[in-house]
Amino acid sequence: MHKITKILAIPILLSMVVSISGYSQVDPKSVLDTVETAEGAVVLYKNYSWEFLGDEPVMLNIDQDSTGLLSVGWVNDRIRGYGQMKPDSIRDTVLILTSETMPFVMPLTGYLIRGFMYTHKGLDIRAKMSDTVRVAFDGVVRYARYNRGGFGNLIVVRHFNGLETFYAHLSKIEVEVNQLVKAGDLAGLVGSTGRSRGPHLHFEFRYMDIPVDPMRVISYNSACLVSNVLPIRKEVFYPNDWDAKAVYHKIKSGDTLGHLAGKYRTSVKEICAMNKISSRTTLRIGKILRVK
Repeated sequence: MHKITKILAIPILLSMVVSISGYSQVDPKSVLDTVETAEGAVVLYKNYSWEFLGDEPVMLNIDQDSTGLLSVGWVNDRIRGYGQMKPDSIRDTVLILTSETMPFVMPLTGYLIRGFMYTHKGLDIRAKMSDTVRVAFDGVVRYARYNRGGFGNLIVVRHFNGLETFYAHLSKIEVEVNQLVKAGDLAGLVGSTGRSRGPHLHFEFRYMDIPVDPMRVISYNSACLVSNVLPIRKEVFYPNDWDAKAVYHKIKSGDTLGHLAGKYRTSVKEICAMNKISSRTTLRIGKILRVK
């Protein structure tokens, strides 16, 4: 497969320009702008590093892969391809999400039942049984079968930047493993298989097996990408708290974690994770806890 991006370092505007090919010295925390040059699109970062996007990725079959994206961790019988990866083990990088010929397509539009949380790693989108589910980006199907871990009928597509998307609880799978797919292609039909309380799509983004908060990638209400680039750093693997509609509760006499979980329709585990406490923590009157 043709390499996806080209990383260069040349003096532009300032002599202090650093290549982001070596992340031990550069932490691409934020994207400043994307500009067009005579040589093509360039992404600029606030740390004066930049990335020349280079040529578009080329769609090749799995036998022609030369990047390792379709060989390393490429398994068809389990959802984790890389093993037990953790956020701290992932090197900072920047993913280019789309190009002129490789767009993004929202897999399904509908009422958002549940978002990304410490104990829920994707988006639950309410839909009618057998509604169409589309592939989000161009890629290759890595997994397409019934999953006994709760996903039910599940499809996992690996894309050409290493990102993977999950489509779960389907009533029917319409693709096969190792199949080349394009954004907008039919993936499957909405269902309620696995651990599900009604027809909906559970949709996830994962990078190196670790779920990424979808709201850092897509603007749900607009059904479009937040940006064409996604800086990968540890924060993207945790809920985007600063943008969440958080709910807080001031502890009163008689409050327990179990009572709060029932009142706010969440779980003790989720409350503990959000507040960095344990289930045995004493709830002091007047203390404020985030409950949603």
